[in-house]
Amino acid sequence: MTKIDKDVFQKLVREASEAIEEVRGIISLDVESFLNDRRARFSLRYCMVLIVESLADIAVAILEKDFNEVVESYRDAIIKLRDKGVLGSRVAESIARLVSLRNLIVHRYWMIDDLKIYESAKNSGVENIERFIDEVSRYVEVKDD
Repeated sequence: MTKIDKDVFQKLVREASEAIEEVRGIISLDVESFLNDRRARFSLRYCMVLIVESLADIAVAILEKDFNEVVESYRDAIIKLRDKGVLGSRVAESIARLVSLRNLIVHRYWMIDDLKIYESAKNSGVENIERFIDEVSRYVEVKDD
């Protein structure tokens, strides 16, 4: 039986899902329209940060509650979920890349490249986020049986 608080889990999934809906609307814009729309660029940045933080919070909670593991970083949490068999390698690697992208947005390690964020979201980023949610949800449900 998984020990993650179901209400917390559902809240984090809802946060990520709402942000995914917003991202889908933004990436439906063509590249030029996106780059010329400051509100869309800023919204996409925020949504990606929110999504990554929600997914990482889920990962941290599962690791702490079910495996008594403490992690050093969001990236570490995702990799450890893969190592524990909660996530598949492909999804874990994709989300780990999104964690790196989130870090660049939040900490501004270099000038933020909105085109890179847009392309990352459009080129399987959203699908891998949804796969993460599916895989973790299956883990939580299976552990409850």
